[in-house]
Amino acid sequence: MTSRKQFDQELASLKLNLVQMGDLVIRHINEGLDSFVRLDVDLANQVIISDKAVNEYEHSIEKNCLGIILREQPVASDLRLITAVLKMITDLERIGDHAADISKMALFMEKTQTYYRVDDIFGMMNVCQEMIRHALESFVASDLVLAQSVISADDTVDHLFEKTKKHVANALRNAAVDADYAIYLMMVAKYLERIGDHAVNIAEWVIFSMTGEHV
Repeated sequence: MTSRKQFDQELASLKLNLVQMGDLVIRHINEGLDSFVRLDVDLANQVIISDKAVNEYEHSIEKNCLGIILREQPVASDLRLITAVLKMITDLERIGDHAADISKMALFMEKTQTYYRVDDIFGMMNVCQEMIRHALESFVASDLVLAQSVISADDTVDHLFEKTKKHVANALRNAAVDADYAIYLMMVAKYLERIGDHAVNIAEWVIFSMTGEHV
């Protein structure tokens, strides 16, 4: 078993890698939506290919966590922290998948020049990115209040999702949007709604790491 100082350094390294993974998926969300609204096939392909880097982060962090468990046999709060990291990387990996899925919508619409802007989708993206960022910040800073605020913010994402559905439905009734584009637009909104759910999961694991309680 290593010294406490070295153990703390290993935990700090885990947190840093987790934040780096989170920064990458946040970038992918932004680029994924950008590729869809601009029907940018090249950018879409970049996001899809770069999703491999998210998977590599997951595998690397998981390996490090299991190594620490086997080597250090942590207990109490240390074990909760490592368990939380293992859970959080799963949610971050799924967020990365959804960002890639949004990019795939751009590929499906490659042959059309149709575009219909729904501002609430951009609102969903901004809130989701902020939720992920705050969830990770709350973990690094052990900030329980910030973690709880992430869970509350999911109501905003759900509200914007419902507004988007109504907006697109009205546009379809008025023939203001192409039907195929409307379908893919709603799929993008649904992926963002799921990303918000995963951000909530991350915040809940942050709370678990600090309190030992998980909802």
